[in-house]
Amino acid sequence: MSYYTTGDIAEQYDVSVRTIQYYDKKGILKPSHFTKTKRRIYTDDDLKKLELILLLKNMGCSLNEIKTLMNEESTMKTLNYILNMKEETLIKQIEQKQSIVDKIKLTKQYFNESSVTPIFKLNDIEKIVKESNNMKETYKKIILSASIVGIIQYTGLISSFVLRNKTPLFIVSPFIISYAIEITRYYYKNVEFICPNFQNQFRPSLNKVITAKHTMKTRRLECPNCHETNYCIETPAKTK
Repeated sequence: MSYYTTGDIAEQYDVSVRTIQYYDKKGILKPSHFTKTKRRIYTDDDLKKLELILLLKNMGCSLNEIKTLMNEESTMKTLNYILNMKEETLIKQIEQKQSIVDKIKLTKQYFNESSVTPIFKLNDIEKIVKESNNMKETYKKIILSASIVGIIQYTGLISSFVLRNKTPLFIVSPFIISYAIEITRYYYKNVEFICPNFQNQFRPSLNKVITAKHTMKTRRLECPNCHETNYCIETPAKTK
């Protein structure tokens, strides 16, 4: 049987001497022997325990949890219970952090890197984003009509393929084109945009709306007031 000092196993497992000493103090890795000068001596069995400790630690187990698992009465059932608890906690933490990341990305969309807008405008941006939910009714009508037109379009395509005749496709094509024009007009008529800097509501030209980069609720447009280009939030058009 081989014997090892604290320094030997610390070097072998790339941990500090203080870590090994701390594990001894916490009662999870006691040395098998002591020399006459009180130096800790470890055996091959102790090294196996250290390997298990480091493995559990890498899986996020606390030293108290590891101490429980190192008990001779512990089984894989105990390990499974602790790991399940650990997994649930980590999943919740990941979801929370992802939510923060998503919010950061969303917020960054509403101003450009060179913006000189005061920082307190950030509160206004969040209010504007919440107001953009008022567009839901417009979205519903667009989605519903697009679904119906989609069915008609694919019916024409499938009919042309099955019959090996382009006539069904030619019949529905004018209808599809007319729908595309009308739904664009409907959207343009019912939407305006809010500048995140000055909160002024404006409507750019149809061409700018169509060609602008966009997300689900924003379009990258130049504000006519501040002349900054930002992702401006969609909002229902003012009733005239």
